[in-house]
Amino acid sequence: MPNVYLHNRLFDFIHKYKDDLQVEFLKNTKHLPKNYFTDKQTKDKVSLSYRLKKISRKIINTKWWEDKRLPMKVPPWEDTDYNDHLFVIGNWKMKPLYYNKKWIWEKYSDRGTKVDGTTFGTVSAYDLVKKHYPKTVEMLDKIKKDYGDCINKATFSILTAGGHITVHKGLENIHSEYIRCHIPVIIPEHKKDELYLEVNGDKVYWTETFGFDNQAYHTAKNKTPYNRLVFMVDISREALGICEKKKTTMPFFTRLARIILRRGVNLN
Repeated sequence: MPNVYLHNRLFDFIHKYKDDLQVEFLKNTKHLPKNYFTDKQTKDKVSLSYRLKKISRKIINTKWWEDKRLPMKVPPWEDTDYNDHLFVIGNWKMKPLYYNKKWIWEKYSDRGTKVDGTTFGTVSAYDLVKKHYPKTVEMLDKIKKDYGDCINKATFSILTAGGHITVHKGLENIHSEYIRCHIPVIIPEHKKDELYLEVNGDKVYWTETFGFDNQAYHTAKNKTPYNRLVFMVDISREALGICEKKKTTMPFFTRLARIILRRGVNLN
């Protein structure tokens, strides 16, 4: 069963919003330098102390060894840089709008309290997101209207110049219920192997909208001196018409063997 999917009716639909996504992101991130995506950038270095801090936080606060079967309930906001309002993991920066089926606006999320059967909202993150990202919300609402409650996460994703996201798999999709779809928004000019996503030894490039199973081990590289922007949205397999994935044995070592034996291919 493939881990990457290139052709789907929903991919065609969301790809039409590519230009709208770019306009709305740039409009709402005026705190970023004007040349953030147009000029060569200095590589963001990830210090050893930062890496150690991340590991210790996982061990002490998250108790990942106990909760690995449970989805993450809220983003780890302590890693958010409120100077640029982006959630940061090393060379990977995100602007979440929808997370674990809740609308997100900066440090607020939609939540409510129920009184006598009536739910009263305390913060309308949905209205705030819709105000600033109307076309983005329109796209997501249309999908949910046609296919039901099929979206789990939606976020803008920046891979900084010279950045490398280490091999990992998603924490919030452990049952592989969703396919992570990437819409290329701002992709710098590059040579073939300078900018790509590698999934289980295969490489896919941001030349089109595609989806992949983020429970497969994957990594991303940006060897260019420019920042890259995509929009990620997790859509259920059922909505995409993709059958349920069968569990694989020793996935990490399978990927490693494919890389060593050069069995990986360029998918697009």
